[in-house]
Amino acid sequence: MAQHNGLMTGEHSTYRWPRGTPLFCLIGLYALGFLATAQPNLTNLFVGKVVVAAYFLASTLFAIYLYRFRVVVDATSIRTGAFFIKQMKFADVVRAKYAQGDGCGQIILYASNGMRIHIWETINDFEACARAINSGLPEHHSVAPGRRAVEVLSGSDLV
Repeated sequence: MAQHNGLMTGEHSTYRWPRGTPLFCLIGLYALGFLATAQPNLTNLFVGKVVVAAYFLASTLFAIYLYRFRVVVDATSIRTGAFFIKQMKFADVVRAKYAQGDGCGQIILYASNGMRIHIWETINDFEACARAINSGLPEHHSVAPGRRAVEVLSGSDLV
């Protein structure tokens, strides 16, 4: 009996960072860079100018990375990355788990050749991405992402 997949052959789903994330990161990192360049003892030295230029270059490349990053799930494989794309066939997955870390969870897929793919909870529509991954994985490797506990403070806790 054939396994039912949520995605048909030839279809794929693409997940990425929320739309404003790269822009807001770029604005924040540039603001920090402009504060650093306002220090005359840093920008008077040639080495300081090189460090500031390298900082702005690294900030720009980081924002481009966030903008280009994609998780593409189709019926038989998953691809992730921005510049150097990692691809893993679901048939090669030997272990899959959901790990809760410091305030953010992630799905980790392990392939038989040692490759790992991490999909962080911070991507847009993480639940749909987890469902698409589960539909491609064999039943004994399914991932069940847990919900984060949200603490609700009452009025007496705020004082």
